[in-house]
Amino acid sequence: MRYIMFSKHLQELDIPDAGRAIKELDFDGVELTVRAGGHIVPERVTEDLPRAVEALAAVGLELPAIVTDIKGKDAPYAHAVCAAAAEVGATHLRNTAWPYRPFGQIREQIAAATRNARELEELGREYGLRFCVHCHSGNTLTAHGALLAQIIADTDPRYVAASFDLGHLTVEGGNGGWVQSIDLLQDRIGIVAVKSFGWFSEPDPTTSGTRWTPRLVPLAEGAVQWAKAFSLLRQVGWDSDGKALVSVHSEYQGRGSWRSLALPELLTQTGEDLAFLRRQANA
Repeated sequence: MRYIMFSKHLQELDIPDAGRAIKELDFDGVELTVRAGGHIVPERVTEDLPRAVEALAAVGLELPAIVTDIKGKDAPYAHAVCAAAAEVGATHLRNTAWPYRPFGQIREQIAAATRNARELEELGREYGLRFCVHCHSGNTLTAHGALLAQIIADTDPRYVAASFDLGHLTVEGGNGGWVQSIDLLQDRIGIVAVKSFGWFSEPDPTTSGTRWTPRLVPLAEGAVQWAKAFSLLRQVGWDSDGKALVSVHSEYQGRGSWRSLALPELLTQTGEDLAFLRRQANA
């Protein structure tokens, strides 16, 4: 397998500096943000993505995956992003989840997402890319593996897959739901996204009671059962060629984290996470 780092939380660094920091942590490559506010903005992708590949290659990193906001063929700059990604060999495009809102309209939203998934297949087929729809807990249509499996069922797995986020799937199915998601999506696991959560109690201002909120915690302290997850993934043929992608998401900033870390702390924690993850993957 290949370990790559999601670049979102290194946005304060330019691509060469982010690449050097990622290489020092002993990653194999980068999952680079190519979206509004990302390391590369979509309107500059034709010019800037090849330069990013050169800068990363100079420090010994590959760029097998990029992160986009493409949810259908009519998304802004969709064709430009796909063409640029194909040109540099970034064959996996992770796209953000379809939102779920408001309550009461889920059937219509599933139908629209299913149409979008077919459009992603068209783009993937045209450019030789694999779109990986991110599994994300909360108000998204991909919070549950079963629903994502339903949405993408009629597409070709070569072009439409899952960004299989074990942290988010554990939040929504902490006992057995995440296991069933691996089983359902076994031929659709394009990228394994890495983060883990713990549950924290806090006052609920709307009810004067208590609510429990999931927040990111270090991998060694969270709810995800990493060794079991890697064992199950291998049972369904994941990483059979030794080239599967494992993307580490060090989202230890802001209210979504158990602590909001400054960049030096974040890099230190990422190094600890990667070492722990390698041990679990080989357990």
